[in-house]
Amino acid sequence: MSAPYQPQVSDPLLEPVAPAAVQVGSWDEALALLRQRSTNLRIALARVESAAGQRRVALAGLLPTVNGSASVQYNVLDPSSTPFLGGGAGGGIGGGVGTGGGDGPRPTSPLGTATVTASVPLLDWSALQSLRSAGASRRAAELSLEEARRQLTGELARALARVASSERLAEVNRVNLRSALERLALAQRRLELGAGTQLDVIRLRQDAESARSSVVSGDNSLLQARDDLALILGQEQPVGLARNVSLEELLNGGQRECRSLPSLEERPDLAAARAQLEAAEHDVSAAQARYLPTLAAQSTVVGLTVDPGFARVPVWNIGAVLTVPFYEGGARGGRVRQARAQEETARQQAVELQRGASVEVRQTRREVDVARSGLEIATRARELAAENDRLTRRAFEVGAGTSQDLVVSAAALRQTELNLVVSEFQLFQARIEAFLAEAACDW
Repeated sequence: MSAPYQPQVSDPLLEPVAPAAVQVGSWDEALALLRQRSTNLRIALARVESAAGQRRVALAGLLPTVNGSASVQYNVLDPSSTPFLGGGAGGGIGGGVGTGGGDGPRPTSPLGTATVTASVPLLDWSALQSLRSAGASRRAAELSLEEARRQLTGELARALARVASSERLAEVNRVNLRSALERLALAQRRLELGAGTQLDVIRLRQDAESARSSVVSGDNSLLQARDDLALILGQEQPVGLARNVSLEELLNGGQRECRSLPSLEERPDLAAARAQLEAAEHDVSAAQARYLPTLAAQSTVVGLTVDPGFARVPVWNIGAVLTVPFYEGGARGGRVRQARAQEETARQQAVELQRGASVEVRQTRREVDVARSGLEIATRARELAAENDRLTRRAFEVGAGTSQDLVVSAAALRQTELNLVVSEFQLFQARIEAFLAEAACDW
C-alpha cells in the first residue's frame, strides 16, 4: 500500500512573528523589571512618604516650639532717647536698664534687640486626635502599598499569561494555515489527476484564506499583548517571553512572592479601609475638641545692646496661657459636620469593600472549577476534531469524501485548537485570581 500523499507548501505567513526587542525568561526577571520601572509602585511609595510627613506635622503640634528674632531700632526724632518696649525718655525696662541719667549701662543708639520665645503645649486634645488620625492615615498608606503590590502581581501574571497564550495561538494559527495549504495542494493534485473538480479547489482556497485571516488576527493580538506587558514593566519597546517558559512556571513564580492569608480580613485593601475609617473617626474627635480650652507654658527672653558693655538680658518671663475659644463664626461646627460626613463615607466604603471581597473570593473559587471543566471539555473536543479531520482527509484522498466535508472538518479542528489554548489561559487566570483574592504580596 502506497504512503499518503504529502504535499510541500510554502507561504510568507508561515514565518513566525519576530521575537520581541526585550524578552524575559522567568518570573523573577519580570518582577525585577517591575520593581525598577513601575510608575504605580513609585506612586504608592510616594504616598507612604507623604503620610509619614503628615504625621510628623501632626506630632509637631504637641512638641515644644522655640522662635528667635533680632532687630535694630533707631529713634529718628530723638536719637538721644531710645525707648524700648513702651519706655519713653528716662523710662526703664521692667526695672532694668533705663534711658535717663545715671552711671549704669544705657541702651545704645541705634538699639539692637534679641528675643527668644519658647512654648510647650500642656493640654491640646485637638492636636492629640490629629496625631492619632495621621498615624492611622500612615498605616493606611502602608497597607495601600501592600495592596498595590498585590494588584501589580496580578496584572503582571495576567500580562505574562496573555503573551504566552498569544504566542501559542500564533503557532496554532500557523499550523492550521499549513494544514489548510496542504489540503488545497491535495485538491489541486486531485484536479490534475482528473479525480477532483474546480469547486473542490475553490472551497479549499476559501478555507486557506480563512486560515490566513486567523494568522493575521492572531499576530496582531500577540503584538498588542507584548505592548501591554511593556507598559506594565515600564519599557518603551515590546516585551516578549523567552522560549520554553510555561504558564505553570509563571504561576509558581507568582505564588512564591505572595502568601496566603489565614483570614480575608487581613487582606491589605480591607485593612487599609479600616485604617482610613479609624483616621476619619479621629478627625471627628479633633474637630469636636476645638470647642475645648488649650493650655500652654510660655517663656520669653529679651536681650538688648548697652553701653558700656555689649548686651544685657533685662527680661525673662515664664508663664502659662489658657486659651478659651468662645465664638469664631461657626467654623468649628462646619468642621465637625464635614468630619462626620467623611467618617460616614469611609465607613460605607469599608463596608462596600468587605462585601465585594467576599463575593470576589466566592466567584474566583467557582471560576477555577468552571475553567478546569472547560479545559477538560476543550481537550476532548480537540481530540475528537483531530480524529474527525484525519478520517475526513483520508476519505477525501481516496475519493470517498467531498471537499465540503474537508472544509467543515478543518474549520472545526481550527476552532477546537483555539478553544483549547483559550481554555488553558482561562484556567491559569482563574487560578491566579483565586490565589490573589486571599493573599498578600510582600516583595
